[in-house]
Amino acid sequence: MTRVELARPFPEPGTEVRFYLDDLHRFAAISSPSERELKLVETMPRPWDPASCEPDFRRLLYKWLDEVVAWINEDHTWRVDRVVPGCWVEHPHIVNELATVACVRWSAQFATTAVPLADWYRLTLPVFLDRIAQQIGPTGCPPGRHQPHPGASRNDLYRDEPAQAERHRRQARDASGVQGSS
Repeated sequence: MTRVELARPFPEPGTEVRFYLDDLHRFAAISSPSERELKLVETMPRPWDPASCEPDFRRLLYKWLDEVVAWINEDHTWRVDRVVPGCWVEHPHIVNELATVACVRWSAQFATTAVPLADWYRLTLPVFLDRIAQQIGPTGCPPGRHQPHPGASRNDLYRDEPAQAERHRRQARDASGVQGSS
């Protein structure tokens, strides 16, 4: 018979990710940081915001997030329409929110009361999983069959140079107070 752990621990971030999480946590507790401390913290990556991280650090962060996805899906989901899809790295909206969900969960385990962890289980995780289901749909990305973004062509049109130029022209006209035809 296979032994099943009833309560597996939350995945540990790698050394470098943990270093920044711990330092940022310590910094947040300083009531009057020095100018040197402020300058130092300005340059630190924010693991909850992958775009703030350099590529090498981001690779380490994604390795941890991959372990977090496995932990969430294996230990905290039952319904197949409420899981983090295996192709989460193909969904920028999931990548960004997952980083926040993981960092909030990491911090909650060090709280001096149960409230932050209870809030994570009661609010953060269910809202995150519901939002994924809402964004990609119950069959949006079945295992092994990632579906490309359905709005990609619309987004390409939005970024099209003539369309951007027209938007910028209208914005400038409006900002200058000039009335004109639309």
